[in-house]
Amino acid sequence: MLQVSNLTVTQNRDQRTLISDLSFSLQRGDKLAVIGAEGNGKTALLRIICEPELASTYLSWKGHIDHTPHHLGYVSQEIPPRLYNKTAEELTRPYISDGDLYRLADEFKLSDNILFSRRAIQSLSGGERMKLRLLLVRLERPDIFILDEPINDLDLESIQLVESFIAECPAPVLFVSHDETLLERTANKILHIEQIWRRTEARATYSGLGFREYMSKFVYDIDRQNRLAAKEEKDFRKKMRRHLEIQDKVHRAQENISRADPAGARLLKKKMHSVKSTGRRLERERADATQRTDREDDVDFFLADMPHVPNGKEVINLNLPFLKIGEKILSRNVELLVKGPERIAITGENGCGKSTLLRLIVSELRGRNDLQIFYLPQEWHELFDARSSAIDYLASEGPASVRQEAANLLGSLNFAREEMIRSIETLSGGQKVKLAFAKMRLTRPSVLLLDEPSRHLSPLSNPAFRESIATYPGCVISISHDRAFLREVCTRVLRLTKEGLREEDRRLYAGEDD
Repeated sequence: MLQVSNLTVTQNRDQRTLISDLSFSLQRGDKLAVIGAEGNGKTALLRIICEPELASTYLSWKGHIDHTPHHLGYVSQEIPPRLYNKTAEELTRPYISDGDLYRLADEFKLSDNILFSRRAIQSLSGGERMKLRLLLVRLERPDIFILDEPINDLDLESIQLVESFIAECPAPVLFVSHDETLLERTANKILHIEQIWRRTEARATYSGLGFREYMSKFVYDIDRQNRLAAKEEKDFRKKMRRHLEIQDKVHRAQENISRADPAGARLLKKKMHSVKSTGRRLERERADATQRTDREDDVDFFLADMPHVPNGKEVINLNLPFLKIGEKILSRNVELLVKGPERIAITGENGCGKSTLLRLIVSELRGRNDLQIFYLPQEWHELFDARSSAIDYLASEGPASVRQEAANLLGSLNFAREEMIRSIETLSGGQKVKLAFAKMRLTRPSVLLLDEPSRHLSPLSNPAFRESIATYPGCVISISHDRAFLREVCTRVLRLTKEGLREEDRRLYAGEDD
């Protein structure tokens, strides 16, 4: 139904090859998940397939893509420019007599006020926009679904709806996601796009395995290949050392042999010929030896040496009669007591006020002299000057030694040199999270305030990120719907409702093994 043959993709800006000689097909029943680190070309691949005219403004490619006569249903990460000023009412009007419109709206908890809103959809919340776009693409009834991070900005209930849809959909689905639980429960094939050897070489692997099986095999194969390469290298060095000893011995004998012993000279010449032949054979062995391979997901997220918050120290004790945006009341009687070194997460439906509550907590804690905080917002413009570079953001006025420390830190997070010096606005969402993490390392906070911290990180970076937050000695207050983050990192999960914060049973976020 979809055939990609010998596709090579190059980024126009720096001529970096994102994808090299990729071939795969998508058939009925396939749930193909595209995984890989941030900035590797996952979105580029989907855009080339679905929006080649837009992709051609920043990408070049060669190869063949065929999906005729099949209709593609595409949901991109960002709102496409053609929809910027469209209203929800304009987009839903063609389906007003379609019963599925109301059924899906009910599933996604999209009220008529949103469904038939005359506001531009870019003015809706992130979750409302994503729900509306997922609803619309399903109403199109395409032959193939292509979804780029379809659960970004969604609450847990909506994530589970998308999960069920992908798993049960008879049409093929090609999708990108950072959510490991979603990948484990839906993907039956994997396309892994990598940038290895310090992001100088593109590698793509297509597998007919599920996500967990693929990742286990991927790690095992790399470790096995590297162990074999190390053994062969050790054996080669031993053979080469013995060979050079023999060669040196024969060479010295040739220099010292008497001219009165022509027979001995002939024997030594023959011996040297044999020694050189052995040397050529060893070089051929080395050329054919198993090569060490590289994996790009070795990211150094390390926070265990950060300042700690003493056990039982009160970080915040909040009592709000009302949580409001303007005059709109979002929740009542919001009470929150957090003590060190707790790691709490706040969940809840889209639009219930989670980010508003977190910003209020930030403003409360900024006046404290006994705590150093770091706030990671959802909106990047609150954190970065998008026109500055990553290096300038970390060490704008610092001496060369500080800039070098910043460069070393970015390198440990898999930033290429070119990515360190170009404008932040050109970085992927995941790279921006890593940049914020680098700033966090340099500022050494005792309290982290994180709004959906894992939403842009790849499933290859996320395990290391979760481990770093789980071992962080300070206090963490986060908003998250990432089930792996909630069950592996958080000591408490609170749900924001219209009637305040309610303790959640963490078993709700169980993984496949729980």
